[in-house]
Amino acid sequence: MPAPKGDPCYIKNKDRYFMSIAAAIARGSTHPTVPGGCVLIRDREVIGDGRSVLASSKVEIDCITYAIATCAKRGTPTTGAVIYSTRYPFSASVFQAHLMGIRRFVVAAHEWEPYYKDEFRRAARLARELSIAIEPLFDDVDQRFVDNPHELDEFDPKEKSKLDND
Repeated sequence: MPAPKGDPCYIKNKDRYFMSIAAAIARGSTHPTVPGGCVLIRDREVIGDGRSVLASSKVEIDCITYAIATCAKRGTPTTGAVIYSTRYPFSASVFQAHLMGIRRFVVAAHEWEPYYKDEFRRAARLARELSIAIEPLFDDVDQRFVDNPHELDEFDPKEKSKLDND
């Protein structure tokens, strides 16, 4: 989709763009086995960022908790923000997001870390109860859905500019 006229800040694929920022932040993580990065986005603007930290005292700080704390430290309101994370959220992070008014997570799709599998299931259950969406973002596009195999009829728009989607 081309950029709308008069909008110089248009981002063609927001989910992939912001996930690439989260992946760049994950490279600075101090967690030795599962590094993670996270950004909080509101109105196409990064309002907070965080990375997974494993301290020498064996205390683990989740990247989502770190990013929410960054927003709180800056005094930035998070209501209506979207979380882009390279790791699946813990249940504490889901509850923090609920308290901060965040209703959507976009998570990089990959295999769950086996050590945290039960915790991730608790987080998914809590997210369902709190009406928070946790959406996976896959690296590659499913080729089955790239082209429309159906014939166009009189109800279909003839030009891309007539499409009614955001």
